[in-house]
Amino acid sequence: MSYEEKDWIMRQIKQLAMGLGRILGKDSLKEMINLELSASEKLSDDEIEQILLIIEIEDRLNYIRLTEEEMQERIGIDKPRLEALYVDYTLLTKEEDIRLRRFLDEVKQHKQH
Repeated sequence: MSYEEKDWIMRQIKQLAMGLGRILGKDSLKEMINLELSASEKLSDDEIEQILLIIEIEDRLNYIRLTEEEMQERIGIDKPRLEALYVDYTLLTKEEDIRLRRFLDEVKQHKQH
């Protein structure tokens, strides 16, 4: 898949996730995403999960406004790398996936207290 196709898909999914994603469950959102894409653009569940993770990270970081140093300390990923992931979800490594999910769990736990 070309860079332009990935960029277009990322923007489409971001629009869905930010709009309907707030009221739909993850499974319904995944179905809607694949309905929006042509047969050649269909994504696996893992790819959709990665994209939704990156979108949620971007949303949370915009909300809590960490400095670059705090971001590096709390997530273990620097800002330029995160910005690259916002553009191309396929760059996400397994270790980064784990770090991002751990960070989201911490943020959600902190919000509950």
